[in-house]
Amino acid sequence: MFKNAVQRSLLCLGLAAAPGMGVAQGVITLPQAYESALLNNYQLRSEQASLSAEGEATREAWSGVLPQVTATASYGESRFTRDFNVNTSVTDTDEHTRYEVSLSQVIYSHKSFNNISRASAGEDRTRAQFNLSVVNTGFDAVKAYLAAASIKRETTVLEQELESHRRRLLQMQKKQERGFATRADVLDAQTSVDQTVAELAGLRTELLAARQQFVAVTGLDLSESSLAPVDESKWQQVPDLLKTDWLEVALKNSGDLKVARADVQFNEETQDYERAGHFPELYLNARYTENDTFATNLREETRVELQFRLPIYKGGATSARSRQAAYRKEASILALQHQEQLVRVEITRLVEGLQGSHEQINALKTARTSAGQSLEAAERGFEGGVRSLTDLLEARNRLSRTERDLVREVYRNLRMQFELKQIAGVLSEEDLQGLTL
Repeated sequence: MFKNAVQRSLLCLGLAAAPGMGVAQGVITLPQAYESALLNNYQLRSEQASLSAEGEATREAWSGVLPQVTATASYGESRFTRDFNVNTSVTDTDEHTRYEVSLSQVIYSHKSFNNISRASAGEDRTRAQFNLSVVNTGFDAVKAYLAAASIKRETTVLEQELESHRRRLLQMQKKQERGFATRADVLDAQTSVDQTVAELAGLRTELLAARQQFVAVTGLDLSESSLAPVDESKWQQVPDLLKTDWLEVALKNSGDLKVARADVQFNEETQDYERAGHFPELYLNARYTENDTFATNLREETRVELQFRLPIYKGGATSARSRQAAYRKEASILALQHQEQLVRVEITRLVEGLQGSHEQINALKTARTSAGQSLEAAERGFEGGVRSLTDLLEARNRLSRTERDLVREVYRNLRMQFELKQIAGVLSEEDLQGLTL
């Protein structure tokens, strides 16, 4: 699942340079937002380039154990004087040419072979970081989508409350004209309208900020498009979701842990690489040389030799680098242990949070039903003259607050479901299917 998500993200990144790509005007679904976030995220594209660079570094490391072949050719002129005795010398000029082909092949070099393992570990570490960024970027898109959708739903609830208060105000004004309501009743109704308008203005400001955050994360334009409604019934899948041992899944698949483990592996390989500076090396060298000059009587030479290299003393540099690598390895191991603790804490927090959220949503649904019945009773009592306008307005406000609390908790529940999968390292586009209507 996760592997497929990474492959899709790579495809998106590969198409990133294509102009004019985007979502058609209309309704934007959550999968579209997810894909667009991966497509338009410059940090991901930067890390993809870094991963490609690490791949080339691995290929460069392999070159250290492959044959090194060099061909050289030179041409020049020289002026020289030869002494034959104390009183006799000859001055002359010479044109000289020289051709040489040399080959060097490592036979044994602990450092060269360890350099390959080190470079490969560095590539694995960069790949783990890129995969983690893919998951985190996808979750950022989900979080931004749900935040905007949640505030939009709250706005709808508050708009319905405002419409109810305005109808009540109009009713009070008509009753006042007929002498069945006092000015205080009208003022109470007007106050409820004004308070709701003020609250709605603040909520619309939050919605604007949430939409701007969505645009920043996904790169999608909402000026002529809207977000598809969310299937709010998905909170009901929490009991089935929590049947999975998420701690076990997270300890195996967490992107943060994979990065930390890759860092440990890289530092282990670095330590081996630095230690290899103490080991001898054996090379096979071959050379063919052809000279055309009076400066030497060596016309042609073919040489094959075994070369043994033994590092004896470099001022303590090799030992110091080995100790540095050992300390970095120890630091990365401790960082891995710390990251495991963080993952355990986060998984426990989210699992318990989802359990509590599921119970709270059930309680809020019951409270909403009770609040609706209370409002109906208050309306009948107000019409019958046994309940005051204040009681009626308070009943209406209570129903609206309960509905808003329910909306917030449902979307918080949905966000935690995706956050759980993000922390566990298994969030993918398949998890988004069916969430939007």
